[in-house]
Amino acid sequence: MSDDNFKAQDISRKPPAPPDPNQKFWDIADTFIQLANENAKRAAPGQVCAAMMYASARFGAFVSSADAPSEAVFKEQLEAAVTYFRTEYEKMLRENFREYAENFKSYHPEKS
Repeated sequence: MSDDNFKAQDISRKPPAPPDPNQKFWDIADTFIQLANENAKRAAPGQVCAAMMYASARFGAFVSSADAPSEAVFKEQLEAAVTYFRTEYEKMLRENFREYAENFKSYHPEKS
């Protein structure tokens, strides 16, 4: 047997993927989704969705006011904050609607 045709294969272990810097974000989002799913067992999904949007708006206002160095600055930056939250929410909403549209049959096989 000749070693001339031997082709070594890399059998070394691949290094683990680097940790996702956004993992905490995804974990927190998952806990809210789980909570919404639990609430949807006892309330209409539309009502749960509206409550989640209200809670998000309320918490966004809290975070913005807590981050502001003063009441005057908070009031001065109010419109910019609303624009920021609206823009970010719309991006997330469009991305999720796109993903659901692309995978509708797998999410709702009963409607195929």
